[in-house]
This record gives sequence, structure tokens and C-alpha cells, in this order.
Amino acid sequence: MKKRISAATTLIAAALAVGTLAASPASAYSVHNVRDYNTTIEGSNGVRFRTAPGYDTTTRGLLASGDKIRVTATNPGGHGNCRWYKATLRAKSRNGLPKGTTGWVSWVYVHKNVPKGTQGC
Repeated sequence: MKKRISAATTLIAAALAVGTLAASPASAYSVHNVRDYNTTIEGSNGVRFRTAPGYDTTTRGLLASGDKIRVTATNPGGHGNCRWYKATLRAKSRNGLPKGTTGWVSWVYVHKNVPKGTQGC
């Protein structure tokens, strides 16, 4: 009986370790959660909406000036500044991305007038 319990414990520990290893690439970047707030994209009609923060990551599609987003997290760049915002589209993008699409956008294109105390950086 002890042998079976020990074998089961070993299998569970191995499964958990594999799950942890599989999850680590997705969390390879630092994320600061913020209080959700609604804002818009401004200044360009070809803003890349990315799968992860960074200029070398995959693009989901393009956002347009005026597209409505909900910011839920930030990724700090140098000196603790918020360089990337994780966002969800609140309506279909003018460039065709569907409502509810989630991705990362450079801080440069996010409307800066945000509620006090919402930024996580």
C-alpha cells in the first residue's frame, strides 16, 4: 500500500513540474496589474496589436486611431516606466479585429488621460 501511495505521489509531483515548465514561457515578462480603465488608441491607423510586450513579438493585427480599448495591465520598460499596455478591444477595430481581442500595445499610442491611480508602474 505504501509503495502505491509513493508511486502516485511521484507521478503527481512530476505532472505538476511539467505543468510549471510549460507555463513559464508565457510568463517570461513582468506584468503589473492596474485597475481596469477604458481609453482609446490615438495618433495612428496602423498600430500593431501584439501577442506579448515587445517590438519583436507576433502581431495579432492593426489598431486604428479611435479604437476603444480596456487596459488591464502594464509591462514596465526602463526606469519603471510603463512601456506596454495589455488591452482588450471594447468594440470591433476599424481595421477589422473583433471585439474582445486581447493583446499588447505600445504606450505611445494609448490615450494618456487616464484615471488617477490606475497605472501599475
